Amino acid sequence: MRNTVQTVDRALRILESFEGAAEVRGVSELAGRLGVHRSTALRLVATLEARDFLERVPGSDVYRLGHRLGRLGLLASRHRDLVDAARQPMEDLAARTGETVSLAIRDADEAITIAQLDARYVVTIKNWVGRRTPLHCTSDGKVLLAFGSERVPPGPLRRVTGTTVRTKVELARQLEEVRARGSASSIGELEEGLNGVSAPVLDGAATCRGALCVSGPSYRVTADSLPGLAKECALTAQEIGARMLAGDKGF
Repeated sequence: MRNTVQTVDRALRILESFEGAAEVRGVSELAGRLGVHRSTALRLVATLEARDFLERVPGSDVYRLGHRLGRLGLLASRHRDLVDAARQPMEDLAARTGETVSLAIRDADEAITIAQLDARYVVTIKNWVGRRTPLHCTSDGKVLLAFGSERVPPGPLRRVTGTTVRTKVELARQLEEVRARGSASSIGELEEGLNGVSAPVLDGAATCRGALCVSGPSYRVTADSLPGLAKECALTAQEIGARMLAGDKGF
C-alpha cells in the first residue's frame, strides 16, 4: 500500500511541477525534482502520457500538461457547487454504510466520477475519480440516462460482463423502472463481483445534476442489501439537492 501511495504522490508532484512559469519539463529535470532515478521518472511520465495528463512536445524530449487535465479542470469548475454541496452528505453516507460512495456526472456519452469517499474496509474498490464508464452498465450511468435530458448514445451496447444489458429495448425497460423507483442498481454489469446502487441529485429546477452511488464487492454489497442501500442513497441525494437549493457551501 505504501508503494502505491508513494507512486501516486510522485505522479501528482510531477503535475504540480508545471505550476508557475514552467510550461515544459524534461524527464531528467523531473527526476531531480523528485529525487528518483531517471528510469523511475520515465515510467511515471510514460503513464501520465498514456492517460493524456502529459504530452510530449512534438520534435523534442520535453513534456507539457495534456488535454485531460484541462478537461477535468473545466468539469470541476462547472460542477463545483455540486461537489461542495455533496461533501458532508457523502461523508455521512459512507460512515453509515461503510461502503464506497461516489458522485458522477454525464460527459458526452459516458459517466465520469468527480468525487469519491472510500469504504472503511481493508478490501475496497479502486479510485474512480476522473475515470469514465459506459452509461448502460453502471448504476450511476443508468440514473443519468433515466433522469437526464439526453438520449441513449447511438450504436450498439458494448457487452462488458455476462450480465451487461445487451439491447436498447431491455435498457429502455430498465430505465422506466429506474424512473418509477427513483434509483438504479448494477449487479456485476461493469465488473464481475462489483455491485452498486445510485440515485439522482436533482436541483431546484428538477434537473439531474449528478448521480450518487454506493458500491462495493458483491460479498458485502449483496443483491438483498441493494434495496436498503438504495433508500439510503436516495435520501442522501435529496439532501444534496436541498443543500444546492439553499446555497449551503460552508460546511
